[in-house]
Amino acid sequence: MLDELYERSRSRTTDLAGALTSAQLDATVPATPLWSARELLAHLAGAASDAVAGRVDGVGSPPWTAAQVATRAGRPLDEVLAEWAGAGPQVAAALDARRMNALIVHDALTHEADLREAFGLGTPPADDVAAALDHLARGICRRSPQALVLRADGAEWSGGGGTPTVAETTPYELYRGLISRRSRAQMRAWTWSGDPGPFIEALPAFGPCAVDQPAP
Repeated sequence: MLDELYERSRSRTTDLAGALTSAQLDATVPATPLWSARELLAHLAGAASDAVAGRVDGVGSPPWTAAQVATRAGRPLDEVLAEWAGAGPQVAAALDARRMNALIVHDALTHEADLREAFGLGTPPADDVAAALDHLARGICRRSPQALVLRADGAEWSGGGGTPTVAETTPYELYRGLISRRSRAQMRAWTWSGDPGPFIEALPAFGPCAVDQPAP
């Protein structure tokens, strides 16, 4: 499943990239304020190539991702996308064989949504968002030291013991919040029972987003 999620997201993002204007490619992406859309795409290609080649020291860290962007600076977009097209199926095969960390799937889908939100291009398909959310939410709830229930469109995930704090919103908003693409104010706007404060700080994978994001 994760291999298919990755390849579908890669294909969609490649199509999106091909439809962006030069001005859009050079525009800053709100969810990645240090990167333009062009640089975000360089990261995606670089992450795939690094993962396939086993260059994973410091995986996910700012120096690791910055090197991917710097290495591809000045390259034509077609060349960058061709690199990703070459490495992507190898990433998918490794995911299928459970030889690669599933975080690369969330990285791809997250950045696809970053690009869509930046330029008003809707959201990834609901089924893919739901599948990625299920994978992410199960892991978060399993590790939660405090009682927690997450709900979205009839689905529910829970963890911890005792009286839970409950958070409910749409699948897309929950996924974006858990992957650190929603601000504290945006997460507080979800439907909560119990004190949301500690969870707003603890739930997002990299902490809450510093500023409100352009939600669809």
